[in-house]
Amino acid sequence: MLKINKNITLSGVSEINGQQIVYMSATINTEGNNNTNTTKTITNKELYNANVEAARADMAAFESEVFKVEDEIKVGINNEVK
Repeated sequence: MLKINKNITLSGVSEINGQQIVYMSATINTEGNNNTNTTKTITNKELYNANVEAARADMAAFESEVFKVEDEIKVGINNEVK
């Protein structure tokens, strides 16, 4: 039996002087079961180490966006149940 899953994918990059230092991706299940998979990959270790505070701020901002989308999905599902 075929089961289709719907997901939302977010991606982002942290850049310093136009050079990517971190790639971030999140796949969020739209059924509201909290099965979010988030990946952060340091793509330029040297620049990352020299700019760790800026990179971590970008990663925190990305994570906040992921939480925002998760919350929007939960609100939508709760409204459907009522």
